[in-house]
Parts: sequence; structure tokens; C-alpha cells
Amino acid sequence: MEEYGKVTTEFFVVNDGTSPVVIEAVDTDCGCTTVDFIKDTLQHNQIGAIKVDYQPTGFGGAFEKKVVVKTNINPAGDTLYLEGFNIPYPENVASYYDYKVGNLGFRFSSINMGDVFTNAPKVKYVDFYNFKDLPITLDDALSGLPPHVKINMIPAIVPAKSRGLLAIQYDGAEKADLGFFDEKVTFQIEASGNEGISLRLLTTVQEYFAPVAKSEINQVPRLGVSEVEVDLGKISSNEQVEREITLSNMSPEPVNIRKVVTNCECMQFDLPTYDLEPGEKTTLKLIFDPSGRLGIDHKMVSIFSNDPLNPTRTIVVKSRID
Repeated sequence: MEEYGKVTTEFFVVNDGTSPVVIEAVDTDCGCTTVDFIKDTLQHNQIGAIKVDYQPTGFGGAFEKKVVVKTNINPAGDTLYLEGFNIPYPENVASYYDYKVGNLGFRFSSINMGDVFTNAPKVKYVDFYNFKDLPITLDDALSGLPPHVKINMIPAIVPAKSRGLLAIQYDGAEKADLGFFDEKVTFQIEASGNEGISLRLLTTVQEYFAPVAKSEINQVPRLGVSEVEVDLGKISSNEQVEREITLSNMSPEPVNIRKVVTNCECMQFDLPTYDLEPGEKTTLKLIFDPSGRLGIDHKMVSIFSNDPLNPTRTIVVKSRID
């Protein structure tokens, strides 16, 4: 955050060669980034450090800065990268943080965590303003958070009338479910007394699969879907409409359909089996109830499977309701 001034990090280097390495120059691509190195000549197995200072600018958003280290071994230089997200101080705090949860101000009414994969938790940093006349901190003993969500406050104590960050960590493996989730999570803060703060998290949990080598493409589970765009045409709002989609195993390995999700209660489905042996097929029946709807309508059906190349398949169902 801009008001906290410069931030500092260090890159550590070691000379694993037999000849001395001399750091001759360290160049940056921006005046906002300055460097210093503790030792310019490294003997065999000696460790050195390159200290990098970054001064936040008035430009918001993600940034990437390059630091080029030139030595007698590599005059062209090795490139180090400094990445982060700049949060400039707003001109009008009240209007910028206009969504209030108690005495905390946020920019938006919901927090979009985006795609979260099951191999590693995802952390999102959310800035807020403390409108209280007292400093605040988290009450970890009374967090009230679900097991798959953790929240830290940065700094640990946010002074009165100042900004802070919430580091929100979402663990897809701990969630133990797939698909889109709209969740309300509540945590406690301490000031003069405890206060519950509720936030709305929007998250899509995806199963993680390691990259597949080209030589193995024909050996991994593959799910075939006969149609990914279904046009029901002109339909009446007084009658349910059904459509059948063929799902097939196009590989020599078993296919397991983890989950089928629709984005509306008006779209139901029937799937006789979630497991397909090599060469086997099954029918996914979609049942759309258009009652109470008029005009052009789009619905989504998501299929999650163990197909590592296409773990999530989406079927779009279009119609015009009269």
C-alpha cells in the first residue's frame, strides 16, 4: 500500500563454481526500484545478497520489475523479477470504500476468489479501511470460519482511520467439493469489544491435474460429450423440455464423472451412472422447466470428471421462451 512507503526484499546468491565471481553491476528498469549488494566478490561456496527496495507509485494494479545482475562470468546479466500489486491511496476514502460491513469499508460487496485448484490453497489480498476510532485486530480464538477458509490481517493491528489488508486463503482440497460456490463467511475482530464481520466469497473450485506429456495423451481418461451447445429453439413457458446428451469414454482408462452442476434449479438432470469403462456410453438427460420465464434464455450445465485434458466440460442450453 502506497502509504506504508517502500518495501524491501533480498535475493541470495552462491558461487558454486571454482573461480571468483565479481558482481560488476546491478541494473533496474525503473527509478522506483533501487538495489544494493552486500558483497561484490564471491569466492567458491560464498553466499552474497542483493537487496532490492521498491517504492510504491500512484499507479494501481499488478507490476513486474526487472533487476539485471551483471558479473564477470555473465556480462549480459541474469535477470531477477520483482512482482507485486500496487494499491495507491484514494483521494476520497469514504467514496472509495463505500461498502460498509460494520465500521470496515470495502470496495465491493463480494470478493471474487476466482478459480481455486485442489493442489494448493489460493490467497487473495483485499484492502479495507478501518473507519473506527479505535485500532482493530483479529480475534483468532473466535474466528468462526469454515475449515477451508483462513484470514490474516496485515498489519496485525490496523490503526484507527487507516487501511489494512485481509489475506484470505481458500483451500480447495479442504473444501472437498467442486464447482461454483457463493459463501458467506464470518470472522471476529477486536476493538473495544468483539464484532462479527461477514464477507461474501465467490469461488470456483477445480480439481488439479498435472500436465500430460504428448506421448501420454492417448493413455489418459478422456470424456466425450456429444453436444456442448444445445439449441432448444422456440419453446412454451407452459411445458417442460427434455434433451439427451451422450457421454462416452474415449480412452483405454476408466472415466469417472465427479459431479454434474447446473446454474439454475429450473434445469434438472438425470445420469444413470458416473463411471464409464473404456468404450462405454451413457445418456445425460436434461430437463428444463421454463415456467415463469420469457425471452432469450441461456442455461449452463457443468460436468466435472477425471479427464486431465478437459476436467470441466460446459454445456450451454439456449432457448427462446414464449
